[in-house]
Formats: sequence, structure tokens, C-alpha cells
Amino acid sequence: MAKSKRVSVSKTKLAETGETLEIVGAVAQIEGTIEMASGVEDLEVAREVAAIGVAEVAAGASDLTRAADVAVVADKVQQLSDIVGAAGIVDVAEGVEMVMKGENVKAMGTIVSMMSKEELERGLALARLAGELKTVGDVIAVLDMPVLAEFLMERGASLQDIASDQILRFTSTRALAGAIQEEAKGIQEMGENEAAEGMVRMAVAEAAAERSRELSEESGVLAARGVDELMTAAVAKDIAGAAARSGVTKIAEGANEIGKGQALEVTGEALEERAG
Repeated sequence: MAKSKRVSVSKTKLAETGETLEIVGAVAQIEGTIEMASGVEDLEVAREVAAIGVAEVAAGASDLTRAADVAVVADKVQQLSDIVGAAGIVDVAEGVEMVMKGENVKAMGTIVSMMSKEELERGLALARLAGELKTVGDVIAVLDMPVLAEFLMERGASLQDIASDQILRFTSTRALAGAIQEEAKGIQEMGENEAAEGMVRMAVAEAAAERSRELSEESGVLAARGVDELMTAAVAKDIAGAAARSGVTKIAEGANEIGKGQALEVTGEALEERAG
């Protein structure tokens, strides 16, 4: 009787132990499944973060490349601005110099014009004197002084020729003065045009310099953004790596827990069968 009781108690404990092992095994499998699910989520996070990192690397590389290109363009535009600006300064200086030369030539024309007026006055004075001598010669001839009359007539004719030459020289000198004045006007106009071209070039140079500054600022912004994007990519890489390692570890641990749970469950079932 006592032996039968001990066997019954032993089977009961065996059945309870088997049931406990089944429960523990089931819980372990659930926990392992949860752990594996968490690992899968970590791997998904790692994949998404890695994709962000790849996109940031591409964007950063693109921005840095564009920054370098824009910096080169800015430098070229600045060089062009310097060249055009220098040419503009030279043009303005040359224009001013030509205007001054035109003023000098104009002054020379005025002087020549004044000289021609003096020649005209001198010629007219000589013509009057020649007429007077001719008149006196006529009077002397009437007074029967032929030698003196002839002398006066010759002198009068000579002075008349000189007066004519003086008046002709006035005409040519006046024409020369007009030509000089016209040439001075042309030189001044050329100087004004040259100065205007120089001012236009200087304005273009200033605009190019402003554009160069804008491009330099844009290059700096692109470079800074590119560095930020690469830093973000580096952080994303670290996060993705950590998430991936965590996910793999959790999946491995979950699989291990599931394996243990299955083993415990199988053991519990076996114990229950023996108890039965």
C-alpha cells in the first residue's frame, strides 16, 4: 500500500514538473519570438538609417563638388572683373588725356585765328597805304615830277602786292584755324567716347566683382552644407551599425530562447507521457 502511494506521488510530481517545463518552454519561445521581432525592427531601423546615410553621402559629395566648381567660377569671374576694371581705368585715363589734348589743340586754333585777324588788319593797312601812295603819285605827276611820281607809283604797286599776299595769307590761316578747331573737336569727342567706354567697363567690372562675391558666398554655403551632410552620414553609419548589431544579437538570442523553450516543452511533454 505504501509503495503504491509513493509511486502515485512520484507520477504526480513528474506530471507537474512536465507541465511546468512546458509552460517555461512556451514562455521562453514567446520571449524569444519577441526578442527576434525586436531584432527585426532593429535591422529595419538599421536599413532605413543606412539609406539615409547613403543619401547624405551622395548629397554631401554633390554639394562639395558644386562648391568647388562654384569657387572656380567665382575666381574666374573675379579675374575677369580685375582685367575689365583695369582696362576701364586705362580707357578713362586715356579719354581724359585726349579731352585735355583736344582743349590744347582748340586753344592753338584760337591763337592761329587771332594771328589771321592780325594779318588781315596788316594787309588792309598796307592796301590803304598803297592807295595813298598811288594818289600822291598821281598828284606829283600833275605837278610835272615824273621821276618821283614813277617811284611813288612803283612803291604803291609793291605795297598793293604785299597787301594782297597778306589778305590771301589771312584766308589760308583762317582756314587752318578752322581745321585745327575741327580737329580739336574730333579729339575731344574721341576722348569723351573713350572715357565713356572706360566707365562702362568699370561698371561691368563692378557687376562682375559683385557676382564673384555672390558665387563665393554660395560656394561657402554649399561647402558647409556638404560637410554637415557628410557628418550626418557618418552619424547615420554609426547608428545603422549599432542597430544592425543589436538586431542580429537580438535575433540570435531570440532564436536561442526559442530553441531552449522548444527543448523544455519537448522535455515537459515527455515527462507528462511518462507520468501518464
